[in-house]
Amino acid sequence: MSGPPNILKRLLWRGRATLSTKLLISNPYVPDTFLPYKGDEASYLLLKSDGRERSGFPIPPDHLRRYICYGETPELFLNSGKEHFDTMKHILRESGLFIESANRILDFGCGTGRMIRWLGNSVEQCEVWGVDIQAEHIYWCQQHLSPPFTFVTVTTAPHLPFEDRYFDLIYCGSVFSHIDDLADTWLLELRRILQPGGSLYITVCDKHSLQQLKLWGGEWRKIIRLYEKKMIGQVDFNMFTMGRGHQSYVFYDINYLRQHWGSFLDVISVSQDAWGEQTAILLKK
Repeated sequence: MSGPPNILKRLLWRGRATLSTKLLISNPYVPDTFLPYKGDEASYLLLKSDGRERSGFPIPPDHLRRYICYGETPELFLNSGKEHFDTMKHILRESGLFIESANRILDFGCGTGRMIRWLGNSVEQCEVWGVDIQAEHIYWCQQHLSPPFTFVTVTTAPHLPFEDRYFDLIYCGSVFSHIDDLADTWLLELRRILQPGGSLYITVCDKHSLQQLKLWGGEWRKIIRLYEKKMIGQVDFNMFTMGRGHQSYVFYDINYLRQHWGSFLDVISVSQDAWGEQTAILLKK
Protein backbone atom coordinates (compact mmCIF):
# COMPACT_ATOMS: atom_id res chain seq x y z
CA MET A 1 0.00 0.00 0.00
CA SER A 2 1.33 3.40 -0.92
CA GLY A 3 1.57 5.90 1.91
CA PRO A 4 0.26 9.48 1.78
CA PRO A 5 2.44 12.12 0.11
CA ASN A 6 2.99 15.47 1.78
CA ILE A 7 -0.41 16.91 2.66
CA LEU A 8 -0.09 20.27 0.89
CA LYS A 9 1.43 18.67 -2.20
CA ARG A 10 -1.49 16.29 -2.35
CA LEU A 11 -3.89 19.23 -2.30
CA LEU A 12 -2.11 20.78 -5.25
CA TRP A 13 -2.12 17.52 -7.19
CA ARG A 14 -5.89 17.27 -6.65
CA GLY A 15 -6.44 20.94 -7.45
CA ARG A 16 -8.02 21.68 -4.07
CA ALA A 17 -5.65 24.36 -2.75
CA THR A 18 -6.57 28.02 -2.88
CA LEU A 19 -4.37 30.55 -4.66
CA SER A 20 -3.12 31.84 -1.30
CA THR A 21 -2.10 28.33 -0.28
CA LYS A 22 -0.26 27.77 -3.56
CA LEU A 23 1.65 31.04 -3.15
CA LEU A 24 2.45 30.21 0.45
CA ILE A 25 3.98 26.78 -0.11
CA SER A 26 5.96 27.98 -3.13
CA ASN A 27 8.07 30.15 -0.83
CA PRO A 28 9.55 28.51 2.30
CA TYR A 29 10.89 31.84 3.56
CA VAL A 30 7.57 33.50 4.43
CA PRO A 31 8.38 34.60 8.00
CA ASP A 32 4.99 34.81 9.64
CA THR A 33 1.74 33.66 8.08
CA PHE A 34 -1.26 31.37 8.29
CA LEU A 35 -3.63 29.76 5.80
CA PRO A 36 -6.67 32.08 5.68
CA TYR A 37 -10.29 31.06 5.31
CA LYS A 38 -11.27 31.65 1.66
CA GLY A 39 -7.99 33.50 1.24
CA ASP A 40 -8.47 34.11 -2.49
CA GLU A 41 -11.83 35.87 -2.01
CA ALA A 42 -12.39 39.54 -1.18
CA SER A 43 -14.87 38.83 1.61
CA TYR A 44 -16.64 35.99 3.38
CA LEU A 45 -19.30 35.27 5.99
CA LEU A 46 -19.82 32.68 8.70
CA LEU A 47 -23.32 31.24 9.03
CA LYS A 48 -24.95 30.70 12.40
CA SER A 49 -25.31 27.15 13.67
CA ASP A 50 -28.82 25.72 13.39
CA GLY A 51 -28.79 25.09 17.14
CA ARG A 52 -30.17 21.54 16.92
CA GLU A 53 -29.35 19.03 19.62
CA ARG A 54 -26.56 16.65 18.57
CA SER A 55 -25.63 13.22 19.82
CA GLY A 56 -21.85 13.20 19.81
CA PHE A 57 -19.68 15.47 17.68
CA PRO A 58 -20.27 15.91 13.92
CA ILE A 59 -17.77 14.71 11.33
CA PRO A 60 -16.03 17.32 9.13
CA PRO A 61 -17.14 17.58 5.50
CA ASP A 62 -15.27 15.68 2.84
CA HIS A 63 -13.05 18.54 1.62
CA LEU A 64 -11.80 19.29 5.16
CA ARG A 65 -11.47 15.69 6.21
CA ARG A 66 -9.45 14.70 3.15
CA TYR A 67 -6.94 17.45 3.86
CA ILE A 68 -5.32 15.15 6.39
CA CYS A 69 -3.81 11.76 5.68
CA TYR A 70 -6.28 9.92 7.91
CA GLY A 71 -9.56 11.30 6.60
CA GLU A 72 -10.34 9.45 3.37
CA THR A 73 -13.58 8.15 4.91
CA PRO A 74 -15.58 9.13 8.01
CA GLU A 75 -14.72 5.74 9.53
CA LEU A 76 -10.99 6.23 8.97
CA PHE A 77 -11.21 9.75 10.39
CA LEU A 78 -12.88 8.53 13.57
CA ASN A 79 -10.97 5.27 14.01
CA SER A 80 -7.52 6.79 13.41
CA GLY A 81 -8.22 9.64 15.81
CA LYS A 82 -9.38 7.20 18.50
CA GLU A 83 -6.35 4.95 17.90
CA HIS A 84 -3.85 7.80 18.17
CA PHE A 85 -5.63 9.21 21.23
CA ASP A 86 -5.63 5.81 22.95
CA THR A 87 -1.94 5.31 22.14
CA MET A 88 -1.07 8.69 23.63
CA LYS A 89 -3.18 7.95 26.69
CA HIS A 90 -1.41 4.59 27.14
CA ILE A 91 2.07 6.15 26.80
CA LEU A 92 1.15 8.80 29.37
CA ARG A 93 -0.20 6.20 31.78
CA GLU A 94 2.92 4.09 31.41
CA SER A 95 4.84 7.08 32.76
CA GLY A 96 2.41 7.69 35.59
CA LEU A 97 0.59 10.56 33.86
CA PHE A 98 -3.19 10.66 33.56
CA ILE A 99 -5.22 12.80 31.15
CA GLU A 100 -8.12 12.72 33.61
CA SER A 101 -6.07 14.70 36.14
CA ALA A 102 -5.17 17.51 33.72
CA ASN A 103 -6.57 20.99 34.29
CA ARG A 104 -5.63 22.55 30.94
CA ILE A 105 -4.77 20.72 27.71
CA LEU A 106 -3.58 22.09 24.35
CA ASP A 107 -3.92 20.30 21.00
CA PHE A 108 -1.16 21.99 18.99
CA GLY A 109 -2.08 21.54 15.31
CA CYS A 110 -5.63 20.37 15.98
CA GLY A 111 -6.89 20.41 12.38
CA THR A 112 -10.61 19.60 12.38
CA GLY A 113 -10.50 17.97 15.79
CA ARG A 114 -9.64 14.41 14.84
CA MET A 115 -8.06 13.78 18.28
CA ILE A 116 -9.52 16.51 20.47
CA ARG A 117 -13.03 15.11 20.08
CA TRP A 118 -11.95 12.10 22.17
CA LEU A 119 -11.29 14.39 25.14
CA GLY A 120 -15.02 14.96 25.46
CA ASN A 121 -15.29 12.88 28.63
CA SER A 122 -12.53 14.91 30.33
CA VAL A 123 -13.74 18.47 29.84
CA GLU A 124 -16.06 18.77 32.84
CA GLN A 125 -13.03 19.49 34.99
CA CYS A 126 -10.58 20.42 32.20
CA GLU A 127 -10.07 23.42 29.92
CA VAL A 128 -9.17 22.18 26.42
CA TRP A 129 -7.80 24.35 23.58
CA GLY A 130 -7.00 23.63 19.95
CA VAL A 131 -4.83 25.78 17.67
CA ASP A 132 -3.94 25.53 13.99
CA ILE A 133 -2.68 27.71 11.13
CA GLN A 134 -5.61 26.57 8.95
CA ALA A 135 -8.33 29.16 9.54
CA GLU A 136 -10.95 27.10 7.69
CA HIS A 137 -10.36 24.19 10.04
CA ILE A 138 -10.55 26.41 13.11
CA TYR A 139 -13.80 28.03 11.97
CA TRP A 140 -15.35 24.60 11.47
CA CYS A 141 -14.22 23.54 14.95
CA GLN A 142 -15.56 26.74 16.49
CA GLN A 143 -18.95 26.12 14.93
CA HIS A 144 -19.25 22.40 15.63
CA LEU A 145 -16.97 21.51 18.58
CA SER A 146 -17.19 24.65 20.72
CA PRO A 147 -18.36 24.28 23.40
CA PRO A 148 -16.94 22.27 25.08
CA PHE A 149 -13.57 23.01 23.44
CA THR A 150 -12.03 26.38 22.54
CA PHE A 151 -10.18 27.06 19.26
CA VAL A 152 -8.03 29.87 17.83
CA THR A 153 -6.12 30.39 14.59
CA VAL A 154 -2.38 30.96 14.99
CA THR A 155 0.47 31.69 12.60
CA THR A 156 3.68 29.97 11.55
CA ALA A 157 5.64 32.33 13.81
CA PRO A 158 6.80 30.56 17.00
CA HIS A 159 4.38 32.37 19.30
CA LEU A 160 1.16 31.24 20.97
CA PRO A 161 -1.45 33.54 22.60
CA PHE A 162 -1.22 32.03 26.06
CA GLU A 163 0.42 33.21 29.26
CA ASP A 164 3.46 31.52 30.76
CA ARG A 165 2.98 28.16 32.49
CA TYR A 166 -0.66 27.83 31.35
CA PHE A 167 -1.02 24.15 30.32
CA ASP A 168 -0.17 20.94 32.14
CA LEU A 169 -0.45 18.80 28.97
CA ILE A 170 0.36 19.74 25.36
CA TYR A 171 0.28 17.25 22.51
CA CYS A 172 1.49 17.72 18.94
CA GLY A 173 0.69 14.88 16.55
CA SER A 174 2.46 14.99 13.16
CA VAL A 175 3.36 18.68 13.55
CA PHE A 176 7.09 18.64 14.28
CA SER A 177 7.43 16.18 11.39
CA HIS A 178 6.82 19.24 9.17
CA ILE A 179 8.82 21.94 11.05
CA ASP A 180 12.44 22.31 9.98
CA ASP A 181 14.51 25.38 10.89
CA LEU A 182 12.20 26.65 13.65
CA ALA A 183 11.71 23.34 15.49
CA ASP A 184 13.85 24.40 18.47
CA THR A 185 12.13 27.77 18.69
CA TRP A 186 8.71 26.15 18.66
CA LEU A 187 9.82 23.68 21.32
CA LEU A 188 10.94 26.55 23.55
CA GLU A 189 7.62 28.34 22.97
CA LEU A 190 5.73 25.23 24.04
CA ARG A 191 8.01 24.97 27.07
CA ARG A 192 7.14 28.58 27.95
CA ILE A 193 3.41 27.86 28.19
CA LEU A 194 3.91 24.51 29.95
CA GLN A 195 3.55 24.37 33.73
CA PRO A 196 6.44 23.12 35.85
CA GLY A 197 5.96 19.36 35.95
CA GLY A 198 3.79 19.54 32.81
CA SER A 199 4.02 17.03 29.95
CA LEU A 200 4.67 17.53 26.25
CA TYR A 201 3.81 14.73 23.79
CA ILE A 202 5.35 15.12 20.31
CA THR A 203 5.43 12.74 17.35
CA VAL A 204 8.30 12.93 14.86
CA CYS A 205 9.61 11.07 11.85
CA ASP A 206 12.90 9.32 12.60
CA LYS A 207 15.12 6.71 10.95
CA HIS A 208 12.68 3.99 11.95
CA SER A 209 9.88 5.96 10.27
CA LEU A 210 12.00 6.22 7.14
CA GLN A 211 12.35 2.44 6.93
CA GLN A 212 8.64 1.95 7.58
CA LEU A 213 7.72 4.34 4.79
CA LYS A 214 9.94 2.42 2.38
CA LEU A 215 7.90 -0.69 3.15
CA TRP A 216 4.78 1.13 2.00
CA GLY A 217 6.18 0.98 -1.53
CA GLY A 218 4.77 3.10 -4.33
CA GLU A 219 5.82 6.73 -4.55
CA TRP A 220 7.28 6.73 -1.04
CA ARG A 221 9.83 4.08 -1.94
CA LYS A 222 10.83 5.99 -5.08
CA ILE A 223 11.19 9.28 -3.21
CA ILE A 224 13.22 7.79 -0.36
CA ARG A 225 15.51 5.90 -2.73
CA LEU A 226 16.13 9.15 -4.60
CA TYR A 227 17.14 10.89 -1.34
CA GLU A 228 19.30 7.94 -0.38
CA LYS A 229 21.08 8.19 -3.71
CA LYS A 230 21.61 11.94 -3.59
CA MET A 231 21.85 12.81 0.11
CA ILE A 232 21.80 10.23 2.87
CA GLY A 233 22.80 6.93 1.31
CA GLN A 234 26.47 6.99 2.33
CA VAL A 235 26.34 9.26 5.38
CA ASP A 236 24.84 9.26 8.86
CA PHE A 237 22.66 12.21 9.84
CA ASN A 238 21.10 13.96 12.81
CA MET A 239 18.29 15.40 10.69
CA PHE A 240 17.33 15.86 7.07
CA THR A 241 14.35 17.32 5.27
CA MET A 242 12.37 16.35 2.22
CA GLY A 243 11.30 19.75 0.92
CA ARG A 244 11.45 23.05 2.78
CA GLY A 245 9.10 25.29 4.73
CA HIS A 246 5.46 24.21 4.56
CA GLN A 247 6.33 21.38 2.18
CA SER A 248 8.85 19.74 4.45
CA TYR A 249 8.96 16.24 5.84
CA VAL A 250 11.61 16.17 8.59
CA PHE A 251 13.46 13.03 9.71
CA TYR A 252 15.63 12.76 12.82
CA ASP A 253 18.11 10.47 14.43
CA ILE A 254 16.23 9.70 17.64
CA ASN A 255 19.39 9.60 19.78
CA TYR A 256 20.22 13.09 18.54
CA LEU A 257 16.76 14.28 19.60
CA ARG A 258 17.10 12.61 22.99
CA GLN A 259 20.27 14.58 23.64
CA HIS A 260 19.30 17.82 21.91
CA TRP A 261 15.72 18.21 23.15
CA GLY A 262 16.84 16.72 26.46
CA SER A 263 18.78 19.94 27.05
CA PHE A 264 15.44 21.84 27.05
CA LEU A 265 13.15 19.32 28.77
CA ASP A 266 13.39 15.93 30.45
CA VAL A 267 12.89 13.03 28.03
CA ILE A 268 10.54 10.57 29.74
CA SER A 269 9.97 7.99 27.00
CA VAL A 270 10.38 7.26 23.29
CA SER A 271 7.79 5.02 21.57
CA GLN A 272 8.01 3.85 17.98
CA ASP A 273 4.96 3.51 15.70
CA ALA A 274 2.82 5.64 18.01
CA TRP A 275 1.26 7.72 15.21
CA GLY A 276 1.32 5.52 12.15
CA GLU A 277 5.01 5.27 11.30
CA GLN A 278 5.93 8.21 13.55
CA THR A 279 7.72 7.96 16.89
CA ALA A 280 6.32 9.64 20.02
CA ILE A 281 8.59 11.51 22.43
CA LEU A 282 7.19 12.29 25.87
CA LEU A 283 8.91 15.21 27.60
CA LYS A 284 8.42 16.82 30.96
CA LYS A 285 9.23 20.31 32.22
